[in-house]
Amino acid sequence: MVKKSKATKAVLASLLVTSAIVPAMAVSAEVGGETTRTGEATTTAAAKTIDFKVDAPESLQRFIPTTGKLVERNGQQFINLELSDAVLGMVNSVTVAGQPAMAEFNGKKHINIPVTADYAPVEVTLNMTITFVGKDPVDYKVTLTPDAKSIKEATETTKTIEEAKEEKIFKVGKTFDSVADGTYDIKWDAYKDKVGNYKAITSHFSPDAKLIVKDGKYSVQLTITEDSKAMVPDVTIAGKNVVAKDGIVTLEIPSISDLHEASVHVVVPAMNMDKPYPFGFAIETANLELPKAEAAPAPAPVEATKMPVTVFKDGTKEQSIMQGTYLANEVMVTSTEGGYDVDVTFPQGQWLNDFKVEGATVALKSEETVGKNTVQIYTISLKDINEIYNATVDLTVDAAGVKYDSVHKVQLQFGEKKPVPVAAPFKDIANNGNKDAIVNLFNKGIFIAADNFNPGNNVKRAQFALMLNRALKLDVPAKAAFTDIVKYDDEAKKAINALNGYGIINGKTATTFAPAQDVTRKQAALMIYRLLEKNGYTATGETAKFSDMPKEVEASKAISELNKLGIISGFEGKFNPENKLTRSQMAKILNNTLTVVEGLKK
Repeated sequence: MVKKSKATKAVLASLLVTSAIVPAMAVSAEVGGETTRTGEATTTAAAKTIDFKVDAPESLQRFIPTTGKLVERNGQQFINLELSDAVLGMVNSVTVAGQPAMAEFNGKKHINIPVTADYAPVEVTLNMTITFVGKDPVDYKVTLTPDAKSIKEATETTKTIEEAKEEKIFKVGKTFDSVADGTYDIKWDAYKDKVGNYKAITSHFSPDAKLIVKDGKYSVQLTITEDSKAMVPDVTIAGKNVVAKDGIVTLEIPSISDLHEASVHVVVPAMNMDKPYPFGFAIETANLELPKAEAAPAPAPVEATKMPVTVFKDGTKEQSIMQGTYLANEVMVTSTEGGYDVDVTFPQGQWLNDFKVEGATVALKSEETVGKNTVQIYTISLKDINEIYNATVDLTVDAAGVKYDSVHKVQLQFGEKKPVPVAAPFKDIANNGNKDAIVNLFNKGIFIAADNFNPGNNVKRAQFALMLNRALKLDVPAKAAFTDIVKYDDEAKKAINALNGYGIINGKTATTFAPAQDVTRKQAALMIYRLLEKNGYTATGETAKFSDMPKEVEASKAISELNKLGIISGFEGKFNPENKLTRSQMAKILNNTLTVVEGLKK
């Protein structure tokens, strides 16, 4: 037997794996039994099948079938050995005991291995040229050991060439007006130029799939075959790309009944192959039955409720001049399916030019003349009645014949009086680029009021843990007993222990946390990414283009994903993973993170 290098084996194996990309081989002229040609028709008499053991080089072993057709001709029995087109393309000749065992028919290579009456082992020589390895042909020895006990009668068939090549043309399937939420078993098919049974694609996937329906939207869940997992990193259907995870991809589709443009991404490093293979994706709907979604019940009538409203001067805890005079002290609140409608009354609406509320829609509901005044009522549509909302009231007041314009920035609070947001809680952030993030986190209670924020100072590990836990409000027992946090206050100790128990932050050793040590940008990225994973984030698999990416897999992944989400950025093509994290940078990262987390919860 001719020996081959490990490199040769690797290339051959890779090449053979890619044979799944090549459309399945056409029906052989020697499909079993005697073959008779009549015009354009091929008839096949009753045939037998036989199992056999294959002893072959490791690189070839799994690509040679262990079952074949047992053909008898002129008193001699043969095993019809069917290889893939990719393998056949490399085969120059096949011999048994020096006699040829391969012939071409209609441009197709056919291999018929003679067997003895007692079904003794047969040594076969395959002469192959693997162009990716070298130009010289190589002999590969393969031994087939037939199992006489496995011989079975095959079903008698009669097919014409035209029948064998019958095309399945795509037609728009059944339409579904509405489908109930749920997960349903489906079949699907791949098409090439609207012709189905595209084996080059379907060979990579299970024919069984899942249809997932949620709130009127459709997704399909496809399972990649075990052999193709390593080759297929991602799939695209209807413009949606999803990275495979454990051989599973779940993709949104706009409809159930249509043919969607799709592609399979195939990667085989040994062949320098990295390219998409386009196809048409369609669900088999002919026999598909899906339950209709039940009509949503009509919303119950909701009674309006009076509620006090407080109008604050912008960024203060003082009551605005707007209170009572220009904006009534009470509002009417009605709950809706998506939140609340709040009716705000302006007793002197004739002076009102414009009224806006940040994060809400505002519409004029009614206008009525009462004495010398025009009473206007505006409806504010809110998601959360408990939030404090920034608003702008634009007035042109006519006082004793003197007109003056005034634009008031205020905060509106409905219900009981709560602390009002402060516009500038620290003296040293006026010119800081992350001022808005700092103020927002202060208003959320994550930062505590002080004369100075010290935006340029480095963040300590204990401080970072404290800020994170104020945002998360975790109460989880620690996985480790840290001895170096004893002197810290209860809130800091609780934060460190909770984040450790939650799997977001680790100690330096089994018993030490190093609370006073500066946090690096890499460490911050790791902690934030672990937080996102805990909240259901799924990695995209993209890699950031920074020239100084860390070698650690988890750290590199964390930086790449946070960069893609816009949570963290670099500078001049670098990330600077070992640089210390400043308090200003921490504010930006935390604020961006909370925005992403809120999005994951929706």
